[in-house]
Amino acid sequence: MTGLLSAEDPADTSDLDRLFAAAEADFERWELLKDVVDEVMDLALNDRQSGHPGGSHSKVHMLLALMLSGAMRWDIRRPWLRFADRFVLSAGHTVPVIYSILAVLNEALRARTELDGDATFALPAGDRWSVTKEDLLTLRRRGGLPGHAEMAGKTLFFKANTGPSGHGMPVAAGEALALRIAGARDVRVFVVEGEGGLTPGATHETKNSAWGLGLSNLVFLVDWNDFGIDGRPASSVIPGTPVDWFAPYGWRVSGTDDGMAWASVTRTVLDAARGDNPARVPSVAWFKTRKGRGYGKVDAPSHGSVWPRHAPEFWAVRKDFMERYGVSYEGVDAAAPTDVAERQAQAARNLDVALSVLRRDPEPTRTPCGASRARASRTVLVSPPGRAGSTPPRCATTADRCSSPPPRTSPSPRTSPASATGSAARPAAAGTSETRTRRARCCPPRSRSSRTPGCSPESRPSTWPRTRSRPSTATGAR
Repeated sequence: MTGLLSAEDPADTSDLDRLFAAAEADFERWELLKDVVDEVMDLALNDRQSGHPGGSHSKVHMLLALMLSGAMRWDIRRPWLRFADRFVLSAGHTVPVIYSILAVLNEALRARTELDGDATFALPAGDRWSVTKEDLLTLRRRGGLPGHAEMAGKTLFFKANTGPSGHGMPVAAGEALALRIAGARDVRVFVVEGEGGLTPGATHETKNSAWGLGLSNLVFLVDWNDFGIDGRPASSVIPGTPVDWFAPYGWRVSGTDDGMAWASVTRTVLDAARGDNPARVPSVAWFKTRKGRGYGKVDAPSHGSVWPRHAPEFWAVRKDFMERYGVSYEGVDAAAPTDVAERQAQAARNLDVALSVLRRDPEPTRTPCGASRARASRTVLVSPPGRAGSTPPRCATTADRCSSPPPRTSPSPRTSPASATGSAARPAAAGTSETRTRRARCCPPRSRSSRTPGCSPESRPSTWPRTRSRPSTATGAR
């Protein structure tokens, strides 16, 4: 099956199998990525002495599988693209894992660009719109990366500002509805939350409304680790399982007890995003995980509690990484420098040490344009920007050619407030030329006033979502 796979299209089992096979060939590299993400996240939290390591660690497998398997259509270099799939971190306090994944993938893009100077992989406008390793040391500092998800600047990957448990769920349902009204049913909204975020009353309303509105383009991913901020397990006060929490609302439910194993996690993610959904209802996938996996303390003690700076427990986990990959950190088993500048300089050098393992195997970055998808997917650089059957990463896709800067934070007279912030564009008004409509789908708003290379009707993919007329108010849709 070629082109974009609609959230309402019947699932193609062979397509799911092909995507899984391509991902399976990369599980070894994903394991390396997971280890590097863990390291840079812990190094940043150690320097800042603030943040949420527990829930961040438990989500790494789920998120890497989502981003790299082809389940989610996105472009790490251009997070403002209007018809890419949207990501809402409803568990907004677990931003360290997103920052770390983006920084690691962007460092891989830098490495690929340095390999032969191929500008295709270069970050637009330098690193102005990208989270990089340098940004990790600004976590929870004024002017740096915020402690909760914010859709702005370098963090446009987020499509909602979130923080409190369950905060992003109603917003995500609203985005999914807006996309359907705009005729962009191909665009999915992925929401990541823990079971603690399923307890607020707004969650009930969201689950009920999402089913009633037929939001088949809404996909929840639940990190089920049985712990929140309290010392007792969540299961001691909240009965049931994710099946009990969603199936009575009419949702399509799938999940895995092996939420930290690549094969089961990838299968579950792909099924939730692309599996057969004949009833056209919202989907949820649950992943049984361990809060604090790989951090040195687990369950409730890992919630919002980092090891003291340079603590022996912190270095114990680092030593495992050093032995596994043959690297050495500065300051092992020693107290942290008392001078702030020197401490941050040491942290920056240690980040470089952790990220250096990405440059050891240049073979994945040399995949030629036009190679098979299975081979192309071996690069750790970026998830395929298209859906099933689309071209491999960087191979002459419209998204690759649109290199204009992202939209301004305030809308221009010719740009709706929704589209100016990266939300779904409204249906084309009467009299709008097809050329302009097509360009709007692939380019940021600024490029409309100038002829951007690659944004001509001839070069755009033929499978971008079609616009449709605004529904009559008689139907109740507004």
